[in-house]
Amino acid sequence: MMKKLRSSLLEKFKSKFLRSVLSTSIFIGISRISGFFREVVYSAFLGTSKIMDGFLVAFLLPNFFRRILGERVAESVFLPMYIREREKGESEGNSYLSNVFTTVSILSLAGTIILYILSPFILKILAPGFDSETYQISLKITYLILPYMFFITLYSFMGTLLESFKKFTLYNISPVIFNIVMIISIPIFFKKYPIYTISFSVLVGVILQSAILLLGLKKLPIKYRFFISFKDERMKKSFLLFLPIIFTSFIEKSAIYIDRIVGSLLGTGAISALHFSFLLIDLPFAIFSIAISKVLHPYISEKNVYTSKENFKGFIKKGLYLNILILLPITLIFIIFSKDIIRIVYQRGVFTQRSVELTSTPFIYYTLGLIPMGIIQVFVKSFYSLLNTRTPLFISTFSMILNILLNIILVPKFNIGGIALATSISYWINALYLFLKLKSYLNRI
Repeated sequence: MMKKLRSSLLEKFKSKFLRSVLSTSIFIGISRISGFFREVVYSAFLGTSKIMDGFLVAFLLPNFFRRILGERVAESVFLPMYIREREKGESEGNSYLSNVFTTVSILSLAGTIILYILSPFILKILAPGFDSETYQISLKITYLILPYMFFITLYSFMGTLLESFKKFTLYNISPVIFNIVMIISIPIFFKKYPIYTISFSVLVGVILQSAILLLGLKKLPIKYRFFISFKDERMKKSFLLFLPIIFTSFIEKSAIYIDRIVGSLLGTGAISALHFSFLLIDLPFAIFSIAISKVLHPYISEKNVYTSKENFKGFIKKGLYLNILILLPITLIFIIFSKDIIRIVYQRGVFTQRSVELTSTPFIYYTLGLIPMGIIQVFVKSFYSLLNTRTPLFISTFSMILNILLNIILVPKFNIGGIALATSISYWINALYLFLKLKSYLNRI
């Protein structure tokens, strides 16, 4: 039975879609591994120094705006809107593209300038415990790396533009360039020029990343011109779609912070155990589920798919089947060999057997939520392709409230495991709620 099902699925997925998912997974995996080596270099040369503390806080500012203005807006709003305009005609696609890129460039540049002015005050809020020396280091690094915000935002939009044409390779492999720059430059220059090395390597890395994508864009049938119009109805619609995504991002971050706050009440090591256990869960999620949703999104944003219930449902089923097919065995392996996996990955130095025991419990409970994490990605991209950003916001808010209530109920009984279990249960409810809403939404179309 299982052999017949597996062969049926493999036959069903022998397509450009599946090949794109496989290649995207491979390239995301390579990027993640290179990022891991970058962190190893950080730990070897920076350790837990004041420069490392200052860099991490300084990087929060441009990285946060990159996630919101770059990745979220580009992938969730720009991609489906641009595909719709491109299908109307070349001129419509190019005018919308030009307006968006010009507007985003100006906003990113303005945001960078504003952050230069406000950075001294923002850093005091982000790191009130910094002593004078660490604060000055962080402020200096902030001033040096803030242009990263401008380049990484454009990079995110260029990458999404490539994905809209189903060109996934460059965007997913280009982070390796950023990581290689850091891995090479820090051992060579850090000891002599510590602050300048870590700052300029970030800038050089992001510029090279962007340049690679720019070369890829030259092969696409697009024409960009400097053009901005806030009267454009398409821009107004994009802005209205963008607002719920901002709130969704804040809610998702708030849920993480609430878990950490609860963890801080459970004694030494609880927050670290939550952090290390979730990092392991996030790896297969990023390599497989994110890859599936990245490839799925441009397909279901095309008119011949989102205007046909059967075509649309067919692609959604593909995304769901792939997630379950990949994540189910990973879930079983993670649960059965939880302590062995944690021991192999983490147990060295000050990460003792006690740390293994402490981390294994939330790791098992987080693993229970791995499958719904992947399913949620598919459903959320489905709503975004239909230009519906409000429903995911509503359900995300509901899920966060449920997570808080479950923390109150489960933590007294399961201790640190209760936090992870609450998160996993809220993921399952979130996935089910999204499924019911999407089914109802499609029935009304």
